[in-house]
Parts: sequence; C-alpha cells; structure tokens
Amino acid sequence: MKKLLLFVGVLTMLGLSTVTVNAEVNAVTPSTNDINRTNGWAHVNQTGVSVGEVTLEFIQPRAFAACFEYRTDGDTSQASGNNYNPLVTDGLYPFYCQNNNSSTHTILADEYVEVRMVFGAESDERFDWTRFDVLYPRTAEITSPEVNQDVYGEVEFTAYLDDDDQDSVQWAVREGTCAAGTNTVFGNVDGKSDSATIDSSELSNQTFSFTADMSSLTPGMYCFIYNPTEDSGESDIRETVEFNLIENPPMDKNECKKGGWEGFMNWLFKNQGDCVSYVQSNENASGNRKDN
Repeated sequence: MKKLLLFVGVLTMLGLSTVTVNAEVNAVTPSTNDINRTNGWAHVNQTGVSVGEVTLEFIQPRAFAACFEYRTDGDTSQASGNNYNPLVTDGLYPFYCQNNNSSTHTILADEYVEVRMVFGAESDERFDWTRFDVLYPRTAEITSPEVNQDVYGEVEFTAYLDDDDQDSVQWAVREGTCAAGTNTVFGNVDGKSDSATIDSSELSNQTFSFTADMSSLTPGMYCFIYNPTEDSGESDIRETVEFNLIENPPMDKNECKKGGWEGFMNWLFKNQGDCVSYVQSNENASGNRKDN
C-alpha cells in the first residue's frame, strides 16, 4: 500500500489534527476522495478523531447508490467473498451504501481506518483505499531511578515517551518534593537549563537520559519529574518517581578505621573489617544500590 501513496494531507477538524492519505488513481479507481469532494460526487468526510477511533461521514449527494468499503489497520482478513466489482480481486470488505443521503459512523482502530469506493456510483468517481489516522495513545514511563531506590554519586535519569510524534519535554529533579516550582536542583524549568539527551530517532519511542552528579547534595528524598508536552486533544502526562539520595560509600580503607565504619549509616557495615572488605572489593566504589 505504501507504494500507492501519492500525498499526505493534514486536516484540522474539531480542533484536532489528523492525517488523511489518498491512494493512486488507476484504471479501476480513476478518482480520489478529495477530487470527488471538489466535484460534488460521493465522498467521505472525517468529522471527529480521538485515541483509537475516527468518525467518518459517508456522503452521496446524488440519487443513485454509492458504496464505501472500510477496513482497519490494513487487516486483509476483514474481507470475505468476491467483490461486487469483478475488476477488484482482493475480496469484499464491510461497507455502507448511500443514495442521495449520508450517514455517520465511528470506527475503532489501533492506528488507522481505510475507505474505498469501487462499486456503485459512476465508474469515473471510484477511488482506492484512503487512509484516516486515529490518535495514538500516548504513554510515558520513568525507567530510572526506580521508586524508593537508594542512589549516590552520579545518578542516571532515564524515561521514554511512546507517541506518534515528537514532543518537547519539561523535567526536573527536586529536593524533598514533587510539587511544581520549588526546590529544583536539576532540570529545564524554574531557572534551570540542564541539557538532557532526547532521542527521537524512533518516532513512536522517544527516549530521555540525563546524568547528574549528586555527591555534593544533602541526603534525603528527591523526586524526578518527567513531563512531555501534551498534544492537542490528548491528556497531559506527568510522571514522577521519588527516590532516596544516600551518603557516598567509603572510597579508601582509611575511612573505615578508628570507628569511621560506624559513620556510614546507609551501608550498615558490621565492623571495620567489613568496611575495609567493601573498599577492597569495590576499588572505584561507585554506582547505585537498591535496597535488599
């Protein structure tokens, strides 16, 4: 079907943006839906769109039947039997026929609905599969840190957005709260201008990553807020994760001596030897630790 696509038209209806794609004209389908609309012939109008559905108006303004087949997400198993047009060999799909009238139907789909008119009407106004995209269900998730994870030193903040377009992102790391506009230590809001890496090379999976050195900050609860800008007609997404910044572990075995091992409250060393063993087995003593 992709090789048949001639152009993409962007329609704005009911304040929502969606995509309609007309198919190539040929001997069997010499017209397009847009040409028919211009000429006052049988055609389809999109009157509404939302996540997972599109509302279409099937119109025949003249006093003879025009029949519109439809299918969803390119599913060819929706066809059954022989098409009423013997020149069309891929079967007969569900259809609506109009005669000097119109009807409106909401059709469910994961990605798109296609409509064609290959029987009824006049042969010079028939058109091939024309695509109407539904809105994509936006989802987002913070992948690190995890909820209540203990972190220290350099901390990785990662998240992703599953959407059908690229979105700008507001984000922040806040001390002691997830509330907006306060205690922001990293981010691109509240006067901060930290630069995160946002990879949109895969249109439906936009990833976010930022590494922060938190070693000089006060231990305690922090919150990572990930807020992709919402699209028109779609719900806002604001993901938050609360995590715990803990003290850095010992970096040198001398820090364990003379009772020093007792000062590392987050690490719960049993004795000085336990502390020294940790340093010796973790020469760089870096990374994040989850609660056991």
